[in-house]
Amino acid sequence: MTFDGIYDSEEFNNAFGYEGDDLGAIVNGNQTTFRLWAPISESVTLNLYNTGTSLSDGGTNTPISTHVMTPSEKGTFFISMPSNLHGTYYTFTVQNGGNDYEVIDPYAKSSGVNGKRGLIVDFDQVNPEGFEYDTRADNMVNATDAIIYELHVRDLTSHSSWTGTEANRARYLGLVEEGTAYQGVTTGFDHIVELGVTHVQLLPFFDYGVVDETKLDDTEYNAFNWGYMPLNFNVLEGSFSSDPYDGLVRVAEMKEVVSKFTDANIRVNMDVVYNHTGLTADSNFNLIIPGYYHRKNTNGSFSNGSGTGNETASERFMMRKFMVESLVFWATEYNISGFRFDLMALHDIETMNEIMTALQAIDESIMVYGEPWMGGTSPLPLDDQAGKNNLYLLDGIGAFNDDLRDGVKGSVFAREEGGFIQGTFSDKLVSRTKYGIVGGIAYEGINAALLSAQKVWHTSPLKTINYVTAHDNNTLYDKLYQTLAVTDRLEIIPQLMKQANAIVLTSQGISFLHAGDEFMRSKPSATGTGFDHNSYQSPDSVNQLRWDLKAGDVEMNVFEYYKGLIAFRKAHPSLRMTEASDIVANLEFVYESTTGVISYIITNDSSNDTYEEMLIIHNANNSQTKIKLPTEGGWRLVIDGDVAGTEILDTYKGGETIKVAAHSSYVLYRDITIEDVNYLPVILISSIGGSAAIAGGVFIFLKLRKAKIAIVS
Repeated sequence: MTFDGIYDSEEFNNAFGYEGDDLGAIVNGNQTTFRLWAPISESVTLNLYNTGTSLSDGGTNTPISTHVMTPSEKGTFFISMPSNLHGTYYTFTVQNGGNDYEVIDPYAKSSGVNGKRGLIVDFDQVNPEGFEYDTRADNMVNATDAIIYELHVRDLTSHSSWTGTEANRARYLGLVEEGTAYQGVTTGFDHIVELGVTHVQLLPFFDYGVVDETKLDDTEYNAFNWGYMPLNFNVLEGSFSSDPYDGLVRVAEMKEVVSKFTDANIRVNMDVVYNHTGLTADSNFNLIIPGYYHRKNTNGSFSNGSGTGNETASERFMMRKFMVESLVFWATEYNISGFRFDLMALHDIETMNEIMTALQAIDESIMVYGEPWMGGTSPLPLDDQAGKNNLYLLDGIGAFNDDLRDGVKGSVFAREEGGFIQGTFSDKLVSRTKYGIVGGIAYEGINAALLSAQKVWHTSPLKTINYVTAHDNNTLYDKLYQTLAVTDRLEIIPQLMKQANAIVLTSQGISFLHAGDEFMRSKPSATGTGFDHNSYQSPDSVNQLRWDLKAGDVEMNVFEYYKGLIAFRKAHPSLRMTEASDIVANLEFVYESTTGVISYIITNDSSNDTYEEMLIIHNANNSQTKIKLPTEGGWRLVIDGDVAGTEILDTYKGGETIKVAAHSSYVLYRDITIEDVNYLPVILISSIGGSAAIAGGVFIFLKLRKAKIAIVS
């Protein structure tokens, strides 16, 4: 049986659409109020507890007190308690159809162990010393300034080569412990700071229900999970806390994490999963008001567009309200700077735009972006989906560019299929790579029919998240290992590791890196054979970042290269243009007839770059390519296949031939000097008695711009 017809009716929304901002438990001085939206419940009772679980010291299943709540406006139940109940745990008992269900408050701001009971929090009493609201790193003006580093909380510190405090290993506080090193190389937090990224995007750290937080000290228990099974959306995950039994500890620790990243001029983005719930029929949403928060099929079964058993109904008034208020909570209470939406196409366009409006009202620099696809088939109409087909309708919201991802290194769904950097130069892969390079905009010469959506779907560099790898699928190293010939792959992989993200970091749009790519991270299968392409619940031995790898000579060279690429991108606004029209006017592909080379010139007509013009060359061939440089000006090489950064590596005169090494990306900039600039003399003449003469003997020289480039065989 389904109530969709009722829930979606105008009459239901008018009668029960609650617009107040006081849902949940709110402490206000010496008063604590509780409000729950439960429009079909016969009664609701508030239960107060001393502990978050009966397993806690002194814990019991018997509440210290119960209080019948009063039916109130728009289907809510309300009660006001004349005391500050900070630190008290609570649940609600809802009666539906004569049956009682004890549930945690969907609006709970913290919880006890395993998220069974909510915790009342007066944040002023728990904020760590030095924490300041509305404070974010001052490291961006536009979204294209962002260089995002995707990381799981446990991964940074779980390997033995992270040499920090043992109590902080795989915990929130480990994320920001300073002074750790392995054989002279930085690890953990110091490594991230040294790398130079602007944002750390943490895999889900809201409360998910698949790790038993009572077993964290059991060395035989696998406490790892990516976290894409939400339990309590506004509660921090307890398994990362130094004390999961005390719901106040995790609050203080996460605020310290954000504060320390902010002090290091790094922002924190949050991976959010509002598209489904970890539990379906037994979720607190469904127990409170069956069927409202989830979509249903026509036969009454739960629809499964997420691939996890259900999907939420973002288009419904109270689910939309929940999402908006939840995100505003994270942005205001924890100073979160951006939100990455899992399976964003499962959300409707109107909800996503309301979210963006609410977050922009807090801070215009807050980022919103997501996966423009879903994990199954959804009853949400295609025209309403916040996916590829409708990205142009999403105001300022970005999406991951899987065209660039698969164009550069091959499809994530075909293990042995390579991309441009492995030597596959099909029109499709080259077009998809170029589509990422220009920032996902309409650009003459790029065949939009060869893109994954069969059309240009980003429309703005502010909307394209350029990446080659993320937590899903194989790491970049593992993908390359499986797509290269056995005879030479170990020699070639380091070069391709560099070239893959050289393409990302010299493209228009927003740059995104998967943690560990910078020192050739691998995820060997726990079975001992092959690689793990879906490590969502694999042990730490598969997922951990191995700092002993970084200490290797080859891996350190790759790290230094990534570090240099990041510094270069941050130094040059011409790589971070914000308008499609500027990209079209100032970026020109060259060597169009040359197989295995993608190269382009960027001129500085609108970005106030220190370089007037730069030439970027990606040679994916197995052999070097000789290129005759433009004849105008001198050219300075700052990035080659071995070194990246902002320092000059070599100099060339205009018209000179440069040898671009195999599997390498080069960047040069034009330097106008008296010695090597080529000028075109123009003689100003005047007519004197019908004959031509040099006017006053004065010559005026005009600079040649955008000289054509030639390949030399």
